[in-house]
Amino acid sequence: MAIGILTFLTAVAVLGLFLQGKMLLGMQRGQNELAEKLELARDCLHQTEQELGALCSASAGVGDHLVKLEQQVRRTVERQNLLELRASGERPYAQASQLINKGADIDELVDTCGLTRGEAELLVMMHRGAA
Repeated sequence: MAIGILTFLTAVAVLGLFLQGKMLLGMQRGQNELAEKLELARDCLHQTEQELGALCSASAGVGDHLVKLEQQVRRTVERQNLLELRASGERPYAQASQLINKGADIDELVDTCGLTRGEAELLVMMHRGAA
């Protein structure tokens, strides 16, 4: 009977070792699968980091370009405003000059062109001196 128990215990021990070995193999496979997934995740993360870096560089370039465009627009608007001021500043004098050539007097120039009396008198004297 002692031999029977010893045989039984040996069989149980062998079965236990077999099951433990099988479990270790299963764990090893699971660990290998996890290692592969981890490597894929690292590759994906690296690629995403590179793409993000490229996007950041591109957006910085766009930002610089936008700043330059805004400066150009601002300068263009300033030039346009200056030209409009010049045009509006010259217009009453051009109109007054035409009226003087048609024989308008100082009061007409003041009323029609919005000039001060001194400006109107000066324009009339300039035209008479040039004529």
